[in-house]
Amino acid sequence: MPVLSLDEIRSLCHQAVASVGASEQQAAAVALEIMDAEAEGIRNVGLGYIHLYLKQLKSGKILGKAVPEVDSPSGVITRVDAGYGFCHTAYLAGEELLIGSAKNHGMGMMAIHRSSSAGVLGWFVRRLAQQGLVGLMFANSSRAVAAHGGKVPFFGTNPFAFGSPRQSEEPLVFDMATASTARVNIVRAANEGRAIEPGHAIDKHGKPTTDAGEALKGAQLPLGGAKGFGLGLMVDMLAGVLTGSHCSYEASLFASAEGGPPNVGQLIIAIDSEFMAEGYVQHLEEMFGALTMDNEVRIPGERRAALRRQHELDGVEVPQALLDQITGLAG
Repeated sequence: MPVLSLDEIRSLCHQAVASVGASEQQAAAVALEIMDAEAEGIRNVGLGYIHLYLKQLKSGKILGKAVPEVDSPSGVITRVDAGYGFCHTAYLAGEELLIGSAKNHGMGMMAIHRSSSAGVLGWFVRRLAQQGLVGLMFANSSRAVAAHGGKVPFFGTNPFAFGSPRQSEEPLVFDMATASTARVNIVRAANEGRAIEPGHAIDKHGKPTTDAGEALKGAQLPLGGAKGFGLGLMVDMLAGVLTGSHCSYEASLFASAEGGPPNVGQLIIAIDSEFMAEGYVQHLEEMFGALTMDNEVRIPGERRAALRRQHELDGVEVPQALLDQITGLAG
């Protein structure tokens, strides 16, 4: 199996995305995020996701020449119009303002609209944590998950994330979907002809199913029933309604090239702990020490950091079939 360095992965993605019409600004941002996903072992939204980006650029579902527009209506709020381009490009366009708001006022908030899939939410909060900031992020997505008691897809998998600086080099990073499992896991199971575990999906008739193909025709289920439903609703409210974007049920599907831009949104909050509590990081480390004492507990972010160190040294194994698919779509 071919082994690519992280720089080679970044270059591959940049060239592929640029070859189908993305500007330098758009290509550079998405290549950076995909490289970081691969560095942390998150293939499903790394190189395993780029085929969708390429198809959507070709169809115009993502506008490769979009130029994000940034404004700041107050000292703590940054708004970014992604222009139906990549979410990552929009975020990077407003990141400096967001960080400046947090460091000057104790908190900054960024609202992104006319956006697309956010990929790995941990990517965003990790960047904030590297600047010494506590970060939270909410991102809605196209409909795939039934409401608790519902029978049809209404919410997206609607992930959220949080991150924090630590005394060590790598920050705390946690992200999760509000569905019981990620959409890509069901798609992969369907492609491989495997069953899924009970409790993840219903078929088109609203009946529980372990058939991945039938699950894709029906709906996923929220994590933890009514609690996951509430979390998914929260994400749609904050990332969709509050940013002026589509809600999940209004957005075109992420998994196809049809339907036009999804116009989903993202909300990111950055907090400077210096305005809140003295000795925040030290106190956090004391909590982690108590948490892991005589327990086999891994702090969120530690596995990603270990994989990043490994892949920086040894590169990343990438199946030839995946490389061929990317080359074919970029041609």
